[in-house]
Amino acid sequence: MKPIAKIAALLILAAPGLWGQNGAPSAAPVAGRQPSIVATSNAQNLAAAARARKVADQRLQEMGSTLGRMHTLLKQMRANTTGSDAKDPMAKANLEMWNLMLSQLDKQYEELRLAAHARDDLEARRNALYKQAEEKAAAVAKNGRAARAGVASANPTSAQSTPTVPTGTSMPQPPSPTSPN
Repeated sequence: MKPIAKIAALLILAAPGLWGQNGAPSAAPVAGRQPSIVATSNAQNLAAAARARKVADQRLQEMGSTLGRMHTLLKQMRANTTGSDAKDPMAKANLEMWNLMLSQLDKQYEELRLAAHARDDLEARRNALYKQAEEKAAAVAKNGRAARAGVASANPTSAQSTPTVPTGTSMPQPPSPTSPN
């Protein structure tokens, strides 16, 4: 077979593979396709936040119990090394390492405990503010209903027909069709 025939056969065999490697142009948008928007309710967010708080509280409790067990183990290690191994440098180094590690973990645990307490305090304050705002809104709505009921009872004919304009003022005029506003 001649070299030109070999090259032609290779091109014929390789061309479909090379064309298959090229993807569709990414700049062209898919027609009729819009990104979907999913609305979630606040109840779902509140439930997720409550679950996250519960998990964080459980982890904090587990960390506290683990630290308690580690402190007990360190006391046992100290009790075992006070006798014959008092001069052993490896035992001393091991106890020092455990002591340093537990002191660091105690600091972290205390920071986490304080952060959890601050989070709970902040959550309680936020709930109190929401409750206060709801009570204020309910009081304003109640006063508004009472005021409307008072106006309606003082002027029963006008309350059923058209709204009245206080004397000395005029009704606002709709904008004229020729004005820019």
